Amino acid sequence: MRVAIIGGGIVGLSTAYFLAKNGIDVSVFERKYLVYGASGRNPGGVTAQMENEFMIKLALESMRLYDEIQSEIGFNFLLRRDGYLKIADEKDAEKLENEVKFQRRHGVDVEILQPEEVKEIFPDINTESFSIASYFADGCIVFPWAVIWGLAKGCRDLGVKIYDYTPAKVVVEKGEVVGVKAKELHRADFVVNAAGAWSNEISREAGVELGNKIVKEEICVTESLKPYINPYILDISSGIYVTQTVRGEVIGGIVGSEVNAIDFKGSLNFLIRYAKRVTQLIPKLKGLSVLRQWTGVYDVGKNGLPVIGFTKVKGFIQANGFGRNGMSTGLAAGKALAEMITKGKSKLLAHV
Repeated sequence: MRVAIIGGGIVGLSTAYFLAKNGIDVSVFERKYLVYGASGRNPGGVTAQMENEFMIKLALESMRLYDEIQSEIGFNFLLRRDGYLKIADEKDAEKLENEVKFQRRHGVDVEILQPEEVKEIFPDINTESFSIASYFADGCIVFPWAVIWGLAKGCRDLGVKIYDYTPAKVVVEKGEVVGVKAKELHRADFVVNAAGAWSNEISREAGVELGNKIVKEEICVTESLKPYINPYILDISSGIYVTQTVRGEVIGGIVGSEVNAIDFKGSLNFLIRYAKRVTQLIPKLKGLSVLRQWTGVYDVGKNGLPVIGFTKVKGFIQANGFGRNGMSTGLAAGKALAEMITKGKSKLLAHV
C-alpha cells in the first residue's frame, strides 16, 4: 500500500508517522517549508477544554501521545504541563460555567475559579480585568516548531519521504485517485488532504466540494522577561491569548476571524488592540518591546468541526478543518486516520 499526504503540518505528519509504524509506504508533500502553515504559526497551547465530545476525546488522546511520541523518536517537544486558563467577563460567565459542566461530564478535570483563586496560580494577573475562569491543570504548552521537526525526524527514521517546497495536485481517474502530480506522478492508493487553509483547493482538484472557512490570525512576540507566566491564558470575551516561552519571550495574539482568501499581511490595529487588553490583564507587560509580529491562516470545517474520513472519490481522504485546535487534537487524529486507512475503521472516528 502507498499513501500520499498533502500537507506537512501536525495532522499530515502524525498520520504519516503512524502509517509508517505499520509498514506503509508514505510520501508527504509540503508546498513550502515544514513550519510554513498553521502548525508553525501558533502559540502552542494544548487543552481539552472543548465544547464537543469528539474533540475532547481527540484532545485527551493527543495529550497522552505527546509524551509517548517524543520518547519514541528521541526528540524534545519542549512540552510544559503548566495549565490552561480560560477567563471571561460577566457577559460570558454563564457560557464558561456551562462549558465546564460539559467538559467534566466527558472526563476533563477542569474547574471554575474566581479571580482571587486565579491570582494564587498567577499572582501578576489583574483580578479586576475578568469575572470568572476555568482552569485545566493538565493543559500544556509546546513549541510548535519542535513538534513538527520532531515528527518529521520520526517519519524519516521510519522511511517516510518528505518533499518540501513541492506543491502537489491530486490525480483522479474514473472516480478513483491515481496519486499526486508533483513535477512527476507519484502513484498512491490513498491521498490524504491535510493541507489546512489550502484544503479547499486540493479538494476541488479531486472533484470534491469541501467548503471549509479560512481564518486569519495575528500573533506577536516581545523581548524576554524571566519566565513566570505559567498557564496559557485565553480571554474568551476579547479573544486575547498570551503565553511565554522557556526563553522568556511573551507570545500572544487575538483569535482570528474569517477571510475570503489566504492573506498573511499584518496590521497595526492588531498590535494596538492586543497591547491594550494584554496590559490590562498583566500590567507588568507595559513597556515591553515587540520584536516581531506575524500572521497565520487556518481552516475550519463548515460545522466548526474537523473534516476527517473517506469521500465519494475512492482513495481520497479528508483530514482538515481543525481550526485553532490542531496542536491539541492533531496527534490523535493522525493515529486514528492511520487506523482507518490500514484497517478500514477506527474506534475514535466511529462517527465519521
